[in-house]
Formats: sequence, C-alpha cells, structure tokens
Amino acid sequence: MELLTIDGLCYIIDVSKDTMSEWIEDFNVYIPKTVEKNITYYHPEAIDILKFIKKCKAKDYQNNQISEMLANRNIPVTATRSLEEIQHSIDEGYHKENILTVMQTIGKTVSNVANQEKEIQALQQIQREQHKKIQQLEEQTTKEINDLRQEIEALKQQLTTTSVYEIKKRSFANLFKTNLPTPVRKIR
Repeated sequence: MELLTIDGLCYIIDVSKDTMSEWIEDFNVYIPKTVEKNITYYHPEAIDILKFIKKCKAKDYQNNQISEMLANRNIPVTATRSLEEIQHSIDEGYHKENILTVMQTIGKTVSNVANQEKEIQALQQIQREQHKKIQQLEEQTTKEINDLRQEIEALKQQLTTTSVYEIKKRSFANLFKTNLPTPVRKIR
C-alpha cells in the first residue's frame, strides 16, 4: 500500500496546501493517516474522501452537512495501524510516491515553460509590429519636415522677389512724384 504526503494529496485533488490542511483538520476523523518520525502520511483511501469533500465544497455545503454525509457513507473512522504495517507501507510506497510527485511536478514545469514560450513569442510579435509602426512614423515625420523646409524656402524666395518688386515700384513711383508739376487751380 502506498502512502501519500500532503503535497501528493494537494496535487491529486488539485487544491492548495492551505485548503488541504483546513479540510484535513475539519474532517480528520474520516481521513485515514499514519504518523512516522513526525511526518504524517495519508492512505490512498483519503483521495476518494477528499474528492468527495471537494465536490461538496463546490456545491457550497457547510462542514456539518459534509460530516453527516461522510458518516452516512459508512466511511470508517481512522484507527491506529500496527507499526509493522506502517513500516512496510513506507518501505514500498514512499519512494514511489515521491518519484511520482517529482515526475508530475516536472510535467507541470515543462507545460508552464511551453506556455511561457508561447507568451514570449506573442509579445515578440507585438514588439515587431510596434517597431514597424515606429519606423513608419519616423519616415512620415522626416518626409513632412523636409516638405515643410522646402515650402519655407519657396516662401522666402517669393518674399524676396516680392520685396524687390515692391521696392522698385515705390522707387519708380517716387521718381515721378518729384518731377511732376503741381496742378494749377483755377479761380473763379
């Protein structure tokens, strides 16, 4: 018979260690366990009981309701086991359970790494698209600045040409003003 640690139970039932500890404390009479060298090990029967508790919790049952249902299911209340039986369980099952837990943890880690790689690739794609947009904006800004410079130069030339024309026009007009005879007025 293989014994499980609380971590193994958490993984199998898929709940946090805090939740598992709370359930074990609340329903300890129904969860078969063994203590060896200050370490608590749980019997495989605990899995079904904890899965039942998880289903009940998901349906918002109160602890007293769950305890009643567990009592009605004729689940034996935990009793102390013989030292020989415990030692045999530890010798045969503990290492297997540890290996299984390690393998499951490695599997989850590999899965998490794969998910993170996908997220990184998605972020890199977004970064590439943003870089392209930045380049387009820089090119557009440079083009607009060059267009504005050309327009300013054209306006300067136009202003210079207009200024020269205006100066010549005024000078020519002043020339005629000074040489024109003053009009004579007739008296009546």
